[in-house]
Amino acid sequence: MSNPPRLIFAEIDPAREAGVVAGFLARQTWPFHRRCVLTIEQACQIKLGPSDEVRAFWIQEDGFNVGVVRVFDLEDADEGSVLFDLRIAEECRGRGIGRVAVAWLVEMLFAEYPALHRIEAATRNDNQAMRRVLERNKFVLEGQLRQTWLSDGGSRHDTALYGRLRSDA
Repeated sequence: MSNPPRLIFAEIDPAREAGVVAGFLARQTWPFHRRCVLTIEQACQIKLGPSDEVRAFWIQEDGFNVGVVRVFDLEDADEGSVLFDLRIAEECRGRGIGRVAVAWLVEMLFAEYPALHRIEAATRNDNQAMRRVLERNKFVLEGQLRQTWLSDGGSRHDTALYGRLRSDA
């Protein structure tokens, strides 16, 4: 097995970096997200803050931005759970970046939010790569929602729901 990628996670300043993030998101395709291709205008609508609700981080490798991970519903962290969104640049997929990013995210969230009880994740049922990432990071498949994920082409997909408890360490 090859060595895991060496990554740095840098918190995004929404006021300063919103345009850069939007450009990154609009240059990629996202086959397992609601919209596979985003315009700059659509990418600008993706929430990056405020930090008491959403926190976003660049995933960097060798000084380059190779992805973005966002955590949202942080206003609910004291009551129990948060969700996250992970996006890896097309040319960087399949190299273990997602696995390392989710491991970092889990560690950071449970360290910085002591009342946080669980982290939730939802992915399209056919997104096998993300499902492997979640399972390798001790997320448990908790359910499947039928035909809830509408794709750009109008087809519907099932959603796989995962959870990771603090006690799942």
